[in-house]
Amino acid sequence: MLEEGKYGYFDPEEREYVITRPQTPTPWINYLGGGEYGGIVSNNGGGYSFDRDPRYKRVLRYRYNAIPEDQPGRYIYLRDDESGAFWSATWQPVKAGFDHYQCRHGLGYTVISQRHAEIGSELTYFVPLGKKLEFWWLKLRNHSQRTRRISSFSYAEFCFFDAAKDQQNVDWVQQIQRGVFEDNIIFWNAFMRKWDDVFMTASLPASSFDTSRESFVGRYRDLTNPAAVEAGRCSGSVAQRGNGVGALHHQLELAPGATLELVYVLGVTSDPAALRKELPELLGPGAVDRHFAALRESWRDYLATFQAVTPVPELNLMLNTWNPYQCKTTFDWSRFVSLYQLGIDRGMGFRDCAQDLLGVVHALPDQAKKLLRRLFQCQFADGHAYHLFYPLTGEGTMGEAEGGKYNWYSDDHLWLIEATVAYLKETGDLDFLAEPIGYAGAERAGTVWEHLLRALEFTAGHRGEHGLPLNGFADWNDALNLDRGDGRAESVWTGMLYHRELNLLIELAEHLGKSAEAARLREAAAQMKAAINDAGWDGEWYRQAFDDQGGPVGSQSCGAEEQIYLNPQAWAVLSGVADAARAGMALSRAKELLGTEFGLVLLYPAYRKFRDDRGGVSTYPPGAKENGGIFVHTNPWFIIAELMLGLKNEAFRDYQRILPVYKNAIPDRHEVEPYVYCQNILGKEHPQFGLGRNSWLTGTATWAYVAGTQYLLGIRPHYDGLIIDPQVPDDWPEFTVRRRFRGRDLEIGFRGPVAERGIFIAGERLTDPRFIPLDRLQPGPSLKIRVHY
Repeated sequence: MLEEGKYGYFDPEEREYVITRPQTPTPWINYLGGGEYGGIVSNNGGGYSFDRDPRYKRVLRYRYNAIPEDQPGRYIYLRDDESGAFWSATWQPVKAGFDHYQCRHGLGYTVISQRHAEIGSELTYFVPLGKKLEFWWLKLRNHSQRTRRISSFSYAEFCFFDAAKDQQNVDWVQQIQRGVFEDNIIFWNAFMRKWDDVFMTASLPASSFDTSRESFVGRYRDLTNPAAVEAGRCSGSVAQRGNGVGALHHQLELAPGATLELVYVLGVTSDPAALRKELPELLGPGAVDRHFAALRESWRDYLATFQAVTPVPELNLMLNTWNPYQCKTTFDWSRFVSLYQLGIDRGMGFRDCAQDLLGVVHALPDQAKKLLRRLFQCQFADGHAYHLFYPLTGEGTMGEAEGGKYNWYSDDHLWLIEATVAYLKETGDLDFLAEPIGYAGAERAGTVWEHLLRALEFTAGHRGEHGLPLNGFADWNDALNLDRGDGRAESVWTGMLYHRELNLLIELAEHLGKSAEAARLREAAAQMKAAINDAGWDGEWYRQAFDDQGGPVGSQSCGAEEQIYLNPQAWAVLSGVADAARAGMALSRAKELLGTEFGLVLLYPAYRKFRDDRGGVSTYPPGAKENGGIFVHTNPWFIIAELMLGLKNEAFRDYQRILPVYKNAIPDRHEVEPYVYCQNILGKEHPQFGLGRNSWLTGTATWAYVAGTQYLLGIRPHYDGLIIDPQVPDDWPEFTVRRRFRGRDLEIGFRGPVAERGIFIAGERLTDPRFIPLDRLQPGPSLKIRVHY
């Protein structure tokens, strides 16, 4: 049994994290929905909703970084109509005392339960599969020995669909929005009705309602004491302008020991008449239970594609539930919408989406292919790509690089190869390479294969004086902005990424029989490898880059700052540019200089003051984010590098250092959720070392999953079968994995360490002790495989 923390515990059987105190250090959130209609909900009901695009189709409003924090949200007020006392079923916003509080964050749903004044409440939030709406499923129980008359009031604060204009063009937005109450449904839209209606309704007829926030809350009041709740009745306001709310009041009676259910529905519709016809089915007897059961079953199916039982319960918990759950969330929303990214001006990250695909392609190959098509549409004919795009409109931007000398990032386009190869190895869908897809800003199209070659050609055509890729606005490290106008800055790290992607395409070309193409790419790879080792090696580790004056970045010659960066040490191994001696030395020195109890920092020593020639990285104080913080995303790269070198015991210790589960023991130090990875942790040069931020939407999720499943447990897909190469700690006697691959369920039992490796199917030892050919994995019943390692 996993140990309970100060604020909660894991329930592995239910696949839930259970929060037992509402005052968590930060709002501990969950995501609702599956990439279309959805939203965020905190352990106190705070959060907001959106339809496909949180910038252009926002549904509920949220006030970021405000006091009081984590408001507004999805609230249900409960009022004792005899005494006039009231409270909220989610603790916030009233913050009344309670006899019991619990929040259970599950996969795609959240359940908040309370008991106050002998009235028990359980409120379940979820988005039913395939619907543009959400349920607020309220259950009440009277624990007293007398009949109770209770009023319930919903509170949903509507947002204008364009979330940026909702904040920045208040006069226009509030002049044009209007509310209507018809057939027990509140509708909210703009006067010109160019957008879908937002609606809110309930399974019981409302006793009263409000569509105006001003009327419901009252003047000079706030959400702790709304006038309507205090009065015990809404005013029936039909807003002709201003701020809209979905406030439905129900007068309920509960006999001693009795229970009652009330279901609220919030969503969007383009056809109110069709909605009216659909509501009886949505709210009919047992309908919500069926939708909830279907949601849970869909998540069970998703997780069933990879399940592991190892000697480490914390690892099992993450690899089997929370890590793949987070991978799906990042796949859905990239870095667009959380409590840290506002879902307004950032959009979906191009390189982020390409990497996020790696964590779900085994479970959702069709969705992965759909995303790849969208990414190729964001690539220009010369090979480079947009940095960001908006999911609803398809509009792309270059982010902070917009309008600069080099208005591109040196790595974005190269991730297309990483993602495409992962898809092809998982599915064997080589016909995809011949599919024509249009280029951004052009009328012509190219095949997927041509798109991939264009990505390489762009990098090959933009190299600097050392033969390394030009840095552009930045490489993967967005904050390291070295080009100050001369256009000389080069990225050693991008050279490593380029070399890795060249090798992946060489392997693919050889598999396709394109020997001439493979030879040409091999020559380019040899040139880049030589350039990196000639200019990038610093004597004990690899440099990060060269700045706009031609000076090294990440070198012992840099003095009291920026002597070593983490990424090139890991990628020297991932890319194959380092020989064994240099690879071992680079990892060893990185571990010595960058290692901490919570992971490796991104660089050391940190910048002590702002430097215009380094840009954004030096805007942070020492130890924060890219300036010497633990940028957790980069740690799995280092762990994979260790595993590739056979440093399995050290690698697993490093893997454990970043596992969120262990942070459940230090919640007031770490602050963010202990059930998902965060993007960054303050590093050893910061006074608040160990504090995490930017949880949920981070590439850490995908790369930790890839590191754990493909390199630690060692099961990697290939064009012609499965690579089986576990690199687990020496003290593991055995472990098992269930893996779905190309339509077949595999049960793989591992035992070791043994003197002689081997793979056995039906008692037969395979020829290669590290590979299962595809002809032994044809679709059929579950296949049992035994591996000696």
